[in-house]
Amino acid sequence: MKQFLLSIAIMLFGVLYSDAQKVVSGVVTDDAGVPLIGANVLAKEAAAIGTITDVDGSYKLQIPENVTTLVFSYAGYSTKEMEIGTASVMNVTLAEGKVLEEVVVIGYGTQRKSDATSAISSVTGKDIAGLVTPSFAGQLAGRAAGVQITTNSGIIGRAPSIKIRGVASVNSGTDPLVVVDGMPVYSGDLGGYADASGLGDVNPADIESYEILKDGAATAIYGSRGANGVILITTKKGKKGTAKVTLNSVFGFANPVKTFDLLKTNDFITISNEKRTNRGQTPWAVGTTYDTDWQAAVLNNNAFQTDHNLSVSGGNDATTYYASFGYGAQDGVAKANNMNRFNFKTNLEHKVLRWLTVGGGIAYSQTKYNGLNTGRNSLSGNIFNAIRQLPNTPIYNANHPTGYNLSTNNTVVGQWDNTDAVGDNISNIAYVLDNNVFESTIKRVLVNASVTADIYKGLTYKLMGSIDNPLTSGFLYWSPVHGDG
Repeated sequence: MKQFLLSIAIMLFGVLYSDAQKVVSGVVTDDAGVPLIGANVLAKEAAAIGTITDVDGSYKLQIPENVTTLVFSYAGYSTKEMEIGTASVMNVTLAEGKVLEEVVVIGYGTQRKSDATSAISSVTGKDIAGLVTPSFAGQLAGRAAGVQITTNSGIIGRAPSIKIRGVASVNSGTDPLVVVDGMPVYSGDLGGYADASGLGDVNPADIESYEILKDGAATAIYGSRGANGVILITTKKGKKGTAKVTLNSVFGFANPVKTFDLLKTNDFITISNEKRTNRGQTPWAVGTTYDTDWQAAVLNNNAFQTDHNLSVSGGNDATTYYASFGYGAQDGVAKANNMNRFNFKTNLEHKVLRWLTVGGGIAYSQTKYNGLNTGRNSLSGNIFNAIRQLPNTPIYNANHPTGYNLSTNNTVVGQWDNTDAVGDNISNIAYVLDNNVFESTIKRVLVNASVTADIYKGLTYKLMGSIDNPLTSGFLYWSPVHGDG
């Protein structure tokens, strides 16, 4: 009896549910009457209810009574909403929509990417957002085919090596031309005593997109300067609308990935004394109190890196504006190596007449680099020195006037309990890094101005002027107590 009543209840529920449903059918076509296969038909009030058209553009959809509107859409066509009302048959025609074209900068203007015949790669700002690098070159690495960007060391401020489609010169420069908003800028070392890359003065947060021109056809307008390729940088500009304020802060840490595998104290003493014994000499390595990692004395763990940017943009029919303020600070993986950068940038465009537009921008940056001696055969080079130190000697000596483990005449690192000093006149690298100063400060101004005249439909004349003015000061101090001084 219970099973019979349950069956009756299910049947009644099915009848009631079917009565609350409505079936709508029809055909979806384009302006020419051609059926659209796979067009979406969705209930506006319940997006989970929907279907797609079949091979003849027809559809059939069962919907609840509370659904009053159907939404028809198809890729490349305008979306259309239609009230159902009492209709059970709804035939719909969709109009072709506006297809967005991807545009690339090509030097003197822009071009649809589909029309470009030269080798051009494009990287947008969203692809590099959130990356903490001392220059935009570090952000661009690995994001454009045929562009090889390498950093020869972990020193902040060292200009990276950029090669587009390999090395294009035997005995001349191999770096590409860098153009910012139509202005060629200097991208090499800007001088001073610390490494100071010219690319580090362009704030990555102000960049809207990159275009990399790779072949002769694309770079021809720049002449011989573009022989190694061209990197075109377009900075952010204001857009029509209410003022938009954006704050972006990024924090990060850097660590050495791999260090040299050196002998610990016990193995060092055993091997060093075996060598002496084999030569008929008395042992000289003495003392196991210390097991010093000298590489840790010259390298940072969790080197702090941060970047902050505040921008304001907006405009109306006549004027658009963009202004940004930025601050970045990075500690290098190598001790005594860091960077601090403050920058300010503005972009302004104003339509004076219907056919005449003036614009321009000012970018100011002040970057300070603290560096160090990194010569391959320099006694005070950090890694060169660290891998030659004796592990059973300490870094510090409380009994020495300097507080560091130095020889009695301060010329070399103290030998501690060993009978002989370390060879090659090696200095105490920790003292050298803590006391010597290699400094570069760059104050750079980039100014550009333009006048654009719409002479005739499809014909535009643009006059541009620009200034790139870097001023570098350097400071070098070698302590006279010990080391290089």
